Formats: sequence, structure tokens, C-alpha cells
Amino acid sequence: MLLSKKNYHSIANAYRIRNKAEKYLKQIGLKTYKHQIAGPEYRIRFFIAMLYSQYGVKYYSLSDDDIRIAHQFILASNHAIQPKLLETTTDDFLFFEVLLMLTWVRRENNVELQDWEDLAALKQLFIYQQLVDYVHLNLEQSLNTFFNQTELDYIFLCYCTTNNFLFSDQWQNEDIKALHQIVFTNKQIKSLLQHLTQKLRLGKEVIFTRNFRVGIVYFYKKCMLNLHPLLPESNPFLFNTLNTNQKVLFNQVQRMIDVWRTANNIPYFFTKEQIYFLTNQIEVIYQLFIPEIDITIVTNTISEYESIALKLTTTFNHYKLNPKVFMINAENIEQLYQNKNTIVLIHPKFATFIDETKLPASSPIIKLAIDYLPTYQEQLIQLFKQFNNRSFLALLN
Repeated sequence: MLLSKKNYHSIANAYRIRNKAEKYLKQIGLKTYKHQIAGPEYRIRFFIAMLYSQYGVKYYSLSDDDIRIAHQFILASNHAIQPKLLETTTDDFLFFEVLLMLTWVRRENNVELQDWEDLAALKQLFIYQQLVDYVHLNLEQSLNTFFNQTELDYIFLCYCTTNNFLFSDQWQNEDIKALHQIVFTNKQIKSLLQHLTQKLRLGKEVIFTRNFRVGIVYFYKKCMLNLHPLLPESNPFLFNTLNTNQKVLFNQVQRMIDVWRTANNIPYFFTKEQIYFLTNQIEVIYQLFIPEIDITIVTNTISEYESIALKLTTTFNHYKLNPKVFMINAENIEQLYQNKNTIVLIHPKFATFIDETKLPASSPIIKLAIDYLPTYQEQLIQLFKQFNNRSFLALLN
């Protein structure tokens, strides 16, 4: 085998490497034929761009002139960006640039996009004609050529599935609404939302939040033509960096994605980064549904209660706090012992009036005066985190 001779591998090891490579290629919709990568041309181009942008594997030698033409096209499409910005963000947008350059570098290989279900609908968006006009005006003139309809559709696919600067300053509210209409009537996306609604606590509430719908549009982009395993992620995913709640939610989302994939005959895997993207969207929205943290302030004056309550809500304003007063000189102390899931704050001078053993285990007590609040700040923060984590976990179960 050429691999064993060129890289000094044993024949057995070379076969193992080849088998692993063929297995991976199958997972991304490609294969080998006569020792070459084979499959739909658009998938081959996305594979080349991923290797080039993520791993520095320069399968094709892209010339400085190719790069200049690509940059010129991007700058012409968006008057809000400066050349210096494009130069400093090259790593972020290199994937799109390579895909764009492969339009003419691999032009001898025909692209077929008949399987693109939403192409006709997406071409009704303003962005398609805008893109085509700029290709005619800029790219074709720079390359002294003319792109056919399929090549134009391929460039549109590159635009739709990647992060790029093109026309990002020209989207209006009505354009966004038109895009959402396409996304949320897509069969796979409707099925995904149905799975999330059925399997997630507060699933219906989650899927109708604005933030989540924006996230779903981003996820939809990755699902076009099942290109998701070929789309690079800029942020690496490390499972061990997640906290306990995040791990529980991630595993739930992963199971839901697996079931959804099977139900919709989606043949290729979703990366950990893509699953974590959805997990993160849900986690952030769940924070909106975490209930307030009840804080019972034990005092004998309303003025002291008001002072402590104001101090708490301003000092810890990123927590949802719900201060309540317990007037020790006007209420039955037995009522205090009935309060579950509350943090009890009491001035040290009243400590002897409280039998801490009668307080529920879910209601910790802190003895403090308003003047000493900074001393207990870290202890309070830890309690707030515990209460929030407990509430978050309840949403997951």
C-alpha cells in the first residue's frame, strides 16, 4: 500500500488507518473509490474547506489572487466592515472563504443540489437576489467568467450554512420574519420542536421564547442538506468543564437529538459542540423560569426590614430575590418554623428567641446585622447558588 511505504506504516497498520478513514467518511456522507474520496461534489468541497480551515490541510493550493478576489467580494457586500477587520477575523471566516474559492478552483466538478428541500423558498428571500447581483457585479468580473444557475445556488448554500460578513448590515425585520416562516415550517424543525415540547419540562414555554427561536434558526442552518458533521465549530466542547446541572441537561438533549434523528431519517451524527449549542440555549432560558429565592428577614421594625431588603436586592441584583418580613414582636414564632425553602436572616440580638432545631432543613439561618452584610456576602452567594441549582434541577426531573 502507498500509505505504508510513504509513511513507514506496517501493512496491517495501514489497513487499520484506511478502515478508520473510510468509516469516518461514511459518517459524513462520503466514501472512497479507487483510492480517492468520492461523493456529492458539494460535500467534498465542505470536507476540503473543513480540513483547510480547522486543521491546515491544504488539499488545494489557493493562490494569493484567489484570496484577494474572495476578500474583495466580501468587502463589496458589506459597507459596514473595514479591510482591517476582515484581516483580523480571518480564522473565524476562513471556512466560508475556502468554500467560496472552491467555486472556481474545482469548477471542473459539477455540483448537484436537487436534495435541498427549502432551496426554492429560501431563494424568495431578498438575500438570494442580492447575492446573485453581487456575484455578477464583482466575482464574475474579477474572474472574467460567468457562473451558471447551479454554481450560484452553491454559493448561496455556502452563505446559508456558514458564519460570514455578507450583507449582515442589510437585514430588516420583515426579512427576518420571512426567514422564520421558512425555518419553522420545515418538517425536521417542526419535528424537533415537537420532541422538545414533549420531553422537556416547560418545553412549550421554552420553544416560544424569542431567544430560543433565534437559536433554532442558527441550528437550522447547520441542518441544511445534512451538512452538520462537516461544519466546523469555533468553540471546543469539554464535557468535564460542565457543572452537574449542565451535564444532566446535555445528556437529556443528546438523547432527544438521537431520537429525533432516527424519527427523521437523518443519517449523520451531530457533534458534541452542536448538541451543547442547543443545551446552552435551553439552559439560559430555564434561568428565566427559576423561581425567586425567598428570604425571611426576622426583625422588630419595618425600617430595618426595608433597609436589609433594599441592601440585598441591590447588592445581589443578578439573583431573583423575594424578601419577606417576619415581625418577631407581632407574629407567632411557630409560624416561622413552618416556612420551608427560605433563607432566614436574623439579627444576632434575636438569636436567643429562635429554636434553630425547629426550622426545616431546607431553610438555612444566618445571623447578621445590616452593617455586617459584606462579611456574609460570600456565604449568601453560596446559598443563592444552592437554591438556584436546586430549582434548576427540579426543572430537569
